[in-house]
Amino acid sequence: MNLIKLYSSILFLIVLGYPSYSNGKGYAPGKQFEYKTKDLPKGVYQYSIWVPKNYDPKKEYPVVFYLHGGGGRKFPSYGKKNIISDRLIDNQNWTSAGYSGNAHGLHEYIHVAPVKAIYEWEAKKFKALLTHVNKKVNINENRVYVTGFSMGGQGTWIVGCGSSLGYKIAAMMPLGAWGCEWVNHGTTPETCMTRKTPVWVLHCPYDEISKISDQIDLFKNHLNCGGYGRFTMIPGEGHIQRPRGDDDEGLSMRVAWMLSQTYDTPHNYLVQTKGGVILEAIEGERPFIGDTSTYGFFEPNTKINITAAATKNGQRFLKWASLKGKFEDPKSRRTSYTTVDKDSELFAIYENQKVKLSVFGGKADPKKPMPGDKVTITINKNQKDKPFLFWQSNPTIELTQPYDNTVQFCMPPHDLVISAKPKKY
Repeated sequence: MNLIKLYSSILFLIVLGYPSYSNGKGYAPGKQFEYKTKDLPKGVYQYSIWVPKNYDPKKEYPVVFYLHGGGGRKFPSYGKKNIISDRLIDNQNWTSAGYSGNAHGLHEYIHVAPVKAIYEWEAKKFKALLTHVNKKVNINENRVYVTGFSMGGQGTWIVGCGSSLGYKIAAMMPLGAWGCEWVNHGTTPETCMTRKTPVWVLHCPYDEISKISDQIDLFKNHLNCGGYGRFTMIPGEGHIQRPRGDDDEGLSMRVAWMLSQTYDTPHNYLVQTKGGVILEAIEGERPFIGDTSTYGFFEPNTKINITAAATKNGQRFLKWASLKGKFEDPKSRRTSYTTVDKDSELFAIYENQKVKLSVFGGKADPKKPMPGDKVTITINKNQKDKPFLFWQSNPTIELTQPYDNTVQFCMPPHDLVISAKPKKY
């Protein structure tokens, strides 16, 4: 009898010491479950949660939080109604729902859409929400991601700057964030709390509701504190969270960028091939190759194998070119590339490719670059007195800080127009 009691005590201690995900076990894989206010402790946002198609309650998952904008205050199940959320929740098939990586079942994630009835997202309540979610499902606390539009974009900054409360944000993506009165400007302790969190800002420069100047200031402060990030100007006009039209591939890449980051490790940087593909990573930690193999995310000093076609339009392959990084043999179409602590574009250059660079509002050095040349564009002196806002490229190329007076890039193997765009708001 004593032996039975002993075994029972041991079993009780094992059960007691092991995290319970009993509620998580009841989730229908790939479906939504809603937590209403009546189901939650005081101070926790009500929320909807989606689990992957092959959800395993014993497995740790990354988690993506989407914070809704001001319009979502009136909809308890707003996660169902939001464009971004709708594309994030189906994390099995990127062709209809944006990137997940789950074509191979490798990068499944949990998606959470909290709902609040009043303005202003709060860092303390986010922490309480994160704690509650972690009791229901088994999440990887080093792979917590936050994004949101408008008021939710502002909330993304608030959550990132509030990480002194003890949680860890692996990556954040503010979309069309409005107002930042509740986030201190300047290189303050609050802003510098984001230095370990990569930030990808997306904002329409001609947003009549959200001032882009707030986002530029916050992003610059993030960089000044030693952080890393990207700043993308959404083309067009209006208060929008993503380019109009078919943006599934772009969304795929942005979500992949978030999922590739792990807190308190070297950041993963974007590498895009233009005219070739990434085959594999042969050296380096945490490689993350996108679904199309034309892009991936890698720590600095990662060696990746790349390849390009032997000919293009009947012209023989000439070389690889990039603004940053090192090719093992740039004249070989199949070679390796070693990454750096910068986002990079890798261009496959072919013989007899003639290009034209047109610059409006600035001057280029060199004026007539060849494909693969390093180009520096500086705003005209008389342009400095005008309300300059950002550089726009057509077709789009990588301009990590498009709001700077001076930008650099690798000349692509096609005609390119760079324009200094003025302020409107």
